[in-house]
Amino acid sequence: MAEPEKQQIGDGSDNYGQAAGQMAKAAKQAGQEAAKQTAAKGAEATANAAAATVKASVEGGKAAAEIAAGTAAGGPWGAILSAAWAMRHTLFKILVCICLFLLFLITMIVSLPTIVSNSIFGLDGTKPAEGATLMSAYTEMSGAVSDVVDEGYNQSLSHVDQLITNGGYDYDLSMDALINYAQSSAGYDVCYILAAYSASMQQQNTGKDDMVSKLRGCAGEMFPVTSEEKEKEIVTPVSYYTYKPITLTVVTNKVQTGTINGTPQYRYDTASKTYYLPDEAHSSDTAVTVDAYKEVAVDIPVYSGGKITGTTTANYYVANGQETLTPGTEIIKYLECTIHPFDNTVVAKAFGIDLNAKYDQFNLTYGEVIQNMANALKRTLYGSVSGGQAVPLTDAELIAFVNRQNCSATRKHILSTALSLVGKVPYFWGGKSAPGWNDEWNTPRLVTAAGSSTTGTIRPYGLDCSGFSTWVFNTAVGVEIGAGCNGQYPNTYGISASELLPGDLGFLADDDGWGHVLIFAGYGESGERMWVHSSGGQGVILNTPSYEGSLSYRRLSIVDYDAPVLGEISGTPISTLEVDVTHYCACAKCCGSNADGITASGKQAARGMVAMSSYYPFGTQIMINGTMYTVEDRGGSGIENDIHRVDIFVPDHNEALRLGRYKTTATIYRIGR
Repeated sequence: MAEPEKQQIGDGSDNYGQAAGQMAKAAKQAGQEAAKQTAAKGAEATANAAAATVKASVEGGKAAAEIAAGTAAGGPWGAILSAAWAMRHTLFKILVCICLFLLFLITMIVSLPTIVSNSIFGLDGTKPAEGATLMSAYTEMSGAVSDVVDEGYNQSLSHVDQLITNGGYDYDLSMDALINYAQSSAGYDVCYILAAYSASMQQQNTGKDDMVSKLRGCAGEMFPVTSEEKEKEIVTPVSYYTYKPITLTVVTNKVQTGTINGTPQYRYDTASKTYYLPDEAHSSDTAVTVDAYKEVAVDIPVYSGGKITGTTTANYYVANGQETLTPGTEIIKYLECTIHPFDNTVVAKAFGIDLNAKYDQFNLTYGEVIQNMANALKRTLYGSVSGGQAVPLTDAELIAFVNRQNCSATRKHILSTALSLVGKVPYFWGGKSAPGWNDEWNTPRLVTAAGSSTTGTIRPYGLDCSGFSTWVFNTAVGVEIGAGCNGQYPNTYGISASELLPGDLGFLADDDGWGHVLIFAGYGESGERMWVHSSGGQGVILNTPSYEGSLSYRRLSIVDYDAPVLGEISGTPISTLEVDVTHYCACAKCCGSNADGITASGKQAARGMVAMSSYYPFGTQIMINGTMYTVEDRGGSGIENDIHRVDIFVPDHNEALRLGRYKTTATIYRIGR
């Protein structure tokens, strides 16, 4: 039998010195960890009592000496372990091990937030839920916390809306200026919140409804909003019409010729003349010289029985030289609002906690106890304290980064697909996934792949580095690029740093070949090379890693980077257009008097419907950032006079605020139906 195996399972005989030494060392570590985390002083008392019981059962100086050694090494825990292995009777060893297991279980339970553990163990008299597990209890409480945080985020968005509206500020300019650092799914620690609530209740009588109620009381403070009034001089466009000619028969002279039965009789002289009518409306941000027209009243003959029997007056226009129209300027006030990230001080406020106050009878502060309790929950769930995930990119940040890159549409599509997982998917050794979103990401799973320090632990499920690159290319372009770093490398060829384009790969060597793979994302605002990859301890992240200069730059030989972007595209591209995208809903703020949910085409407004100028007939297909939209609606003068404006319908005003406004390049695939 190999030596490691002998050490793990024993060889059938007692080795007192070696066993006691190893177990006492382990017990010392366990004792130190328990001292940090345990929130009930009964654990140590139980350990001392067990040690006394064991000591009383031991005979001979050898046992006493080993117990003393164990006590010195690991306190009461070490004493128990040393005494157990000092005994000559296997039965005693079994009994003491059972006691140790129970003691460990008790220590673990009292170290966890009772808001999670009560439904399983019923520590404060609560009836345990049938079939409840630690993970199911955590998932339920995590969902409750997430819902309240989402409410807080929505309240901050609504607060911004109210500040702009109540202050009479220009709405469009203010929303364009919004700085949104908040993410409803990031910036807060669920384990910490659960621990803080449990500590505030002294680990007794905890309940989901009570926790949610207290959190909700501070929801409006979770994402602080600050604002600054600003002014902007804007150009007031000049509006004018072009005119179309129309030829009319008009009365030029009217002479009375007599009277019949008291009714005057007239002779009408007529002529054919050309007048003008307004045709197309235009606007201009710069001075423009146009043909001028003036309105005149014209007598139009009225016929009866083939004769002129009278006249009617109508207004038409006649040419009146030329005029130069000059746009004006106007000072507009708007509000620059900033939504800040989640404010963690709200947690203590919600639960009425002074983090510096002493916790009950322990020589620890509330802050220390809460952190220890949160760490204990993380270790129990995931085997580690930190998930290490990055903050997700907002839609605006993702779009802005992609639009800065000078590359093909397919490369941008690959990049957008990769960036969509930043901050949302953790690193998981051996993690692979089929194309598209995987609902199992972020749920606990056993690490079964060999070769990692995390093997055999439970971690939030996600992707490893090659699993991420595989997922990106499968999802974006439907190409399988190979399994693992060493399986992907043969499908590439070398390129220089100057040749790098988004969607190319970088490989980092290790002792076994290639140990890490990254996807080149492009260049940051300062010109630095940036990469998107799934990194251990961080998850999917966009950064410039410290080892960037050591990468081998490669391009996939099995991917057509110039192929059309996959999707439901009707026809072939006709043209491209720089567009200003705005998201809107059917509320009065977005649609004014037209807030009835019925589009100009007569259809009920639905998610994704687009409003554009009448320059683009209903049915026009336009692709924006990889998604195909159909024009089904119009708008006021702001849309009608701006062929670059695209308004996309969403059903909720808060969602419209979230998605906001941005500029991008769109592709027209069809004009009209």
